[in-house]
Amino acid sequence: MIPRRFPLFSQKVYRPLVNSGHHTHLFLRIRSSTNLQFQRMSTQQPAETPTSWPVNKEKLNMPSDCKSGDNTGPTASDVDKYLNSKILSPSFGGDPIFQRILARAEHAGLPNIAVSPQQGQLLTILALSIRAERILEVGTLAGYSTACLARALPSHGQIDTLEVKPEHAKVAQENFIDADLYPFPKIHVGPAIEILRRMETPDEGPYDLVFIDADKSTTLEYFLEGMRLLRKGGLIIVDNAVRSGSQEEDSNPDAVGMRKLYDWVHADDGKSILMNVTQTVGDKFWDGFAIAIKLN
Repeated sequence: MIPRRFPLFSQKVYRPLVNSGHHTHLFLRIRSSTNLQFQRMSTQQPAETPTSWPVNKEKLNMPSDCKSGDNTGPTASDVDKYLNSKILSPSFGGDPIFQRILARAEHAGLPNIAVSPQQGQLLTILALSIRAERILEVGTLAGYSTACLARALPSHGQIDTLEVKPEHAKVAQENFIDADLYPFPKIHVGPAIEILRRMETPDEGPYDLVFIDADKSTTLEYFLEGMRLLRKGGLIIVDNAVRSGSQEEDSNPDAVGMRKLYDWVHADDGKSILMNVTQTVGDKFWDGFAIAIKLN
């Protein structure tokens, strides 16, 4: 077992390979008492389709305190802070307005569930990469992610954001005024699925990007309505796509909702969309984004 040291983080990463029959297992040592196990199927045995979420039954609380196997080196949260100090652009994710948005949300008693600064800047990058002009967001909260997306739009751009709670919408509107965005974005207050079902394609054309960050039990319904309103080649992004691996918990409505989405994607078989789920660790713990492009 040979340790490799990466200069940026100054911590050892072990890559032991254990052979068992026709399978090869790779174990990654982390601070948790449970090892993450990645299984690579050999060509000697046909791969079976997994029927459940591929994680150990014991929950892996990886995230902000995740360290190397010998408990040395920086935590994932430490790395987030370092990267934030280096790569967040002052004109985008590093703008002080985003700290004021979070502070106003905390003062109003809103839950601390907004995307992280790096995730927010990723949303900006994705919107810029497709030259988005029209964006639909499901789940406003205090408007942190809304402001990140708005930064990517041209002056004639459009962003519609849906929020079920009037008190959240009020805080978001205050933040949009502070960020010099008001009266853009437009906040629609009410149950998101009802609003989505009433929405028609904007006169200017379909949306270029849809971002879903609302209750997970209804994720598939949000996704399908978002697809209806999205242009071909547009992106649809879902937050909390991993949730610390809790998708295996059958009784959890959020896990059931996400699993329904993945079952739909599996059944679609690449006909309508192409999806990637990127797992993340850091200040927002173990989670990820599901990012899909509309093919047809």
